[in-house]
Amino acid sequence: MPTFCQTLLLSLLVLTLSSSRITAADRVDFETEVLPLLQAHCFRCHGSQKQEGGLRLDRREALLAGGDSGPALDLEDPADSLILIRIQSADETIRMPQQSRKLLKHELEILQRWISDGGNGLRDVDDRVDHWAFQPIRSPRPPDTGDSSWPENAIDSFVWQQLRLHDLQPAPAADKHVLVRRLFLDLLGIPPTPDQLQLFLTDSSPDAYTRLVDSVLASPQFGERWGRHWLDLARYADSAGYEADVPRTIWRFRDWVIGSLNQDKPLDQFVIEQLGGDLLPAASIDAQLATGFHCNAMKDNGVRHESVFDRVNTTGAVFLGLTLECGQCHDHKTDPLTQREYYQLYAFFNSSQITPLDLSSDDIKQQRAVLQTQIAEIDKQLAETVKKIEQNLDQQIADRSLLREGLTDAILALFEIPADKRSKSDLTQLLTFFRLEDNRHKQLSESRDKLLEALPAADTSLALVESPQPTHLFIRGDHTQPGDLVEASTPAFLPPLEWDRAKRPQPNRADFGRWLVDHKNPLFARVTANRFWMRLFGAAIVEPENDFGIQTPRPRHYQLLDFLAAELQQTNSIKSFVRLLVTSASYRQSSQLQNRGGVPAGLFAGQQRLRLEAELLRDNALASSGLLVNQIGGPSVFPYQPEGILNFRATPASWTESTGANRYRRGMYTHIWRLTPHPMYTLFDGPELTTTCTRRTRSNVAVQALGLLNDPSFVECAQALAARLLVEAAGNEQRLDRLFVLCLGRQPTAEERELVMQLFIEQLQIFIADKQLAIAAVGDHTLANADLSTQAAWAAVSRAIMNLDEFVTRE
Repeated sequence: MPTFCQTLLLSLLVLTLSSSRITAADRVDFETEVLPLLQAHCFRCHGSQKQEGGLRLDRREALLAGGDSGPALDLEDPADSLILIRIQSADETIRMPQQSRKLLKHELEILQRWISDGGNGLRDVDDRVDHWAFQPIRSPRPPDTGDSSWPENAIDSFVWQQLRLHDLQPAPAADKHVLVRRLFLDLLGIPPTPDQLQLFLTDSSPDAYTRLVDSVLASPQFGERWGRHWLDLARYADSAGYEADVPRTIWRFRDWVIGSLNQDKPLDQFVIEQLGGDLLPAASIDAQLATGFHCNAMKDNGVRHESVFDRVNTTGAVFLGLTLECGQCHDHKTDPLTQREYYQLYAFFNSSQITPLDLSSDDIKQQRAVLQTQIAEIDKQLAETVKKIEQNLDQQIADRSLLREGLTDAILALFEIPADKRSKSDLTQLLTFFRLEDNRHKQLSESRDKLLEALPAADTSLALVESPQPTHLFIRGDHTQPGDLVEASTPAFLPPLEWDRAKRPQPNRADFGRWLVDHKNPLFARVTANRFWMRLFGAAIVEPENDFGIQTPRPRHYQLLDFLAAELQQTNSIKSFVRLLVTSASYRQSSQLQNRGGVPAGLFAGQQRLRLEAELLRDNALASSGLLVNQIGGPSVFPYQPEGILNFRATPASWTESTGANRYRRGMYTHIWRLTPHPMYTLFDGPELTTTCTRRTRSNVAVQALGLLNDPSFVECAQALAARLLVEAAGNEQRLDRLFVLCLGRQPTAEERELVMQLFIEQLQIFIADKQLAIAAVGDHTLANADLSTQAAWAAVSRAIMNLDEFVTRE
């Protein structure tokens, strides 16, 4: 059977043999366009590790010689070539490729033009290392855009160049009110206030937008919005998962992330502290808290190795954009990672353990120290008492047998067992009986209980600490079958790890963190730049965004990606990088569908429309209604959730609904039971909370609309919004304008004004006729001096507007 790549290359040659030679302008470059396709689709079956059908494609002469099937190309009748037949076959059992997706139209065109031009640049390739993502980052010069006035910065030059290659134009700029709302939702996670919106809309100065960007980046809400992205990567939750799902005190790590982003902590330091902050010289409390990143792995007694696996796999996904999981059991099937190298990475994390970091005040620490010393002394005396009982057990049995009052038949039966016949269980029961009867033991136990009651609780957060131990490769991934001893190191296909060997013979987690962010390591900057782009543009430059391995072809915008990666390395600043992205003309494009229709994948003609994430849906409603409490940090809170969510758990859990300000905190702070998360998470595509989440999905099902319409949290927001309208606007026309500005960031159209006022009048008549219904519609937000029916009607209208697609969508 002809192989896929044999089919692909030669059949395309067939298609081009009869065509004219391509011009220099159409010439395809082997290194940048052809080789990535071969690596992604061919080398897995026809490279150095495997040569199906006798065909090898990573060596020039082997490729030209063909495979076991012999000539697959009919030069006399190219259209009748077997290769061409197979690649175009509709029969999935014979169609090539068998283990990869079909090539896209533009990819086929690349190979067709390359073969037509004589296969220029074809060379021997190291198919396990010579991959675009593994090559050093080189910052390309932004292309010349001629006399175009569209580009605002270097990003736009790259986008413009690719669009022009396809005879496309960028989308028009978004309306100002759309742009400011987009910016606030993307960078802060909440909409602009009416004053902020008006200030920008009336500012006609050339630098109005850049000044707005700078003010938004300076907001403390930036850390909350972008911290949520990072917590998805860190698989953050307030419980440990698995069936037990015990509580986990780690909210201080969440606050560390928010604070670090708001401070614009250098990106390399941000990463190094999370990998090994406890190992840095004179490690601060903050640096130790940062190691909570890898304390978020699911944990259960007896499966520690699973948590360590998770740390390795998470590190690969988050910082390298690689799927390392295969290495647990065998060499990676497609990427150049051996099983031994996987366990060398495993060794970095196997040498540490999770420990509660005591953050209590000095007074609390002193109180605990004094009481714990007293408890330790009592424990010593209790142990001596038990030892004395054990040493005199036979005599005590004899004495107590004479006083049978209070003895059960079971105890009497134990008394009758000879000393040399007692089982371990018999001995334990006897010792327990006499311990409970011993007055000295009773007194000591009571004293100990009182001390424990007086012991103030420690303020702790989970952190990693070093606990050196040997690491063995697991045969077939089975931890019960340890194999060779391995030491911590990094994969050979990436630049080597360097550390101060004079200080320590083996590298530690901090050294590993430095290696991840080192400019010689090409993956971290590329992966991170790509992921930041995805957050702001709705689509990534590299797809899939979590796999930069050999199966992923070089993206169209490879030069843009490397430019961004180099910028990220040079600035070492998340805020500066985000500023670069959002000040581009590319970011400011309209998201109207007509601008994106028919645009090939990987180009950026127009913005994406994105439904808000689970947390932002509620935050947006709270902000519009005026209920949102912008308090940064602190323990997780418990907003309203329906009853029964925590029923039928294997282990009990509680949800005591928060009151006061905590009821209206941002979703960032909602307590997360990993086993039974808040229903907003599950309804609106929140992270799965079991492994790292590098990208949330977005579904569209009917029950979501029902949740937004009927969930008491959103109903209350509508009630509060109605009260706000009556306070902030004098007449109904003005209230309608205020409603649209608060919810949608714009004025209503004439048609919308007519429809909404008609709805208001209909609802007003209903509530005038039914006062009890009006009371229910207003809820706990009744205004003392307002007309009840009018307020109830505006509450109904507010619910309608807050359920519009435009309200729950970032344009």
